[in-house]
This record gives sequence, structure tokens and C-alpha cells, in this order.
Amino acid sequence: MARDLTIFVVDTGPLITLAVAQSLDYLLFVNADVVIPDAVLHEATFDAARLGAQDIIAWVKAHRASVEIAPTRAYQVFDAARTNIPNLREPDLGERAAVEVIEEPDRLVADERGVLLCEESTVLRRVVVRDRMRIVELSTLDFLRVLEAERRIQSAEQVFELAALAGRSPSRVEKLAAHDEATRAAIRGLVSRRE
Repeated sequence: MARDLTIFVVDTGPLITLAVAQSLDYLLFVNADVVIPDAVLHEATFDAARLGAQDIIAWVKAHRASVEIAPTRAYQVFDAARTNIPNLREPDLGERAAVEVIEEPDRLVADERGVLLCEESTVLRRVVVRDRMRIVELSTLDFLRVLEAERRIQSAEQVFELAALAGRSPSRVEKLAAHDEATRAAIRGLVSRRE
């Protein structure tokens, strides 16, 4: 991988919304590494009948070379415990795994930057090791609007309409507006870079 931008998909919301709108490939429209913590993938796909689960599984398999499923100790412990407690659920498992991945020493070295793609998550507040100035939270809507502004996709709203037609009520949370203009411009600049 080794690019100067990493997109960390730190909760299931973006995966499910993009999957049901047949738009997961939009994550690859940016010159960035795409990292999904193993526990987040599990939460999105453990119930094969769940909305979007099959599409997410197929997409991850089709893009093994482009998408990293990051292994975590949090998920490893959870998975081992499931052998004794098959119906075990841990509500914050994905968030703990995401923090673990972001804080790995070999993540975001030198001038690399990170985008946390999430909905209602509070992951950034739990990150203590990293220089937070190099990490920005974006919602699915923010990400799609940046792609639209950079003419990478036709319409962010169309993705949300397709998701709604498929039975998903995607979060319309916006996080980008809370950042200053310099940060917003930097994000647009990183997104607009082509390989």
C-alpha cells in the first residue's frame, strides 16, 4: 500500500450505506489506503441476512489487494470467547478495534494523514497516541460530497436515495463543516490526488 492518506472505516455505517447503494467502489476512488478493522467487518457481516452483508463480503473478497482487513487483539479475544459463548455480543468491539488499528506504531508515519470514515462514532476521542492534527473524522455524507465536489462521482444524494430504496436509512451526520477551512481544503486536496 504505502500512500500518504489512509481511510480507516471505523464503524459499520459507511460500509452498509455504500453496500446497499452499490457504491462500495467509491472508497477506492481516492488515492488512499483503505483499512477496515477486522471487528468492524465482523459487525457488518456476521449476520449474512443483514442488509448489505453479502455485498460487503463480496466486495472485500474482490478487492483483497486494495483493502486491508486489519487484524486486532480486541477481535481475536472476542472470537476466542465465542467458542464458549456462541451468542456473545460486545457493543463497542468495532470501536476498540478501530482505536487499536489507528494507534499501531507503523500507521501514519512521517507526513501521512488519516481519515476516519464513520457515522456516530467517538473513536477520535479515544485515540491518545496519535497526533490528532493528522486525523480527521468524516461521515459517509461528507466523504461523498467531497468526491462529488472533486467530480469523482455524480451525486452524493443519489447514493443516499439508492440506499433508502434498498431499505437503509443512512445517517445524514456531517462532520466536515466542524473543521476549519484550511482542514477542509487539505482534505479536498488529498482526495483530488490521482495515482
